[in-house]
Amino acid sequence: MLTPHQIKSALQAGVLLIDLRPQESFASRHIPGSIHIIFSRKSLPERIATAIPPGPSIIFLSEETDIAEAATEALRESCRNPLQGYMIGGGEAWNHVGFPLTQLPHVSVAELWQRLNAPHNDLTLIDVREPFECDLGHIDSALLVPLGEVWRRASTLDPHRDIVLTCEEGIRSSTAASILLHHGFPKVANIPGGMGSWLKAGYPAIRPPKLPNR
Repeated sequence: MLTPHQIKSALQAGVLLIDLRPQESFASRHIPGSIHIIFSRKSLPERIATAIPPGPSIIFLSEETDIAEAATEALRESCRNPLQGYMIGGGEAWNHVGFPLTQLPHVSVAELWQRLNAPHNDLTLIDVREPFECDLGHIDSALLVPLGEVWRRASTLDPHRDIVLTCEEGIRSSTAASILLHHGFPKVANIPGGMGSWLKAGYPAIRPPKLPNR
């Protein structure tokens, strides 16, 4: 288990902090620069491999010791991103020693609809799902950047624009948003509920035309 000062020194040296907490907890208070990857006993190594490049060492942040230990066990045989340790809590210890916490803003689907239809829309909407998912229905102006490509393609995006991210449920887009925040994008937001909430609210989606039966 690492102290806040040890973690700060590690982050300055290029280690990545992986925040394993639920989406709402990360959005309300998180350590600046951390990458949000929700814990999963079955798919944590896959989620990490999708979100971040190989090489950098990582540190886990969890609210519960058993989750941190389970995450450690899940990566025990992986050398892709060496694990240096973990920190327990939601950042209280970090904040207690005077280090700042930050937030990830949320945008509702109603607000997104209004902004997309505003006379002077300067919003970049990014859909981080896979292409086959977008074929089932996507928002007309959305830019498709699958989660596995966000880290690499961050340098091609305009950091001066407002960027809103979506996926199917808001989980992968939270990870994508944290990656952009890590890269220094100042105006990033996530859509809780993702395309599921968009379609449930009755807003329009683009679908490719069905081919005629032969």
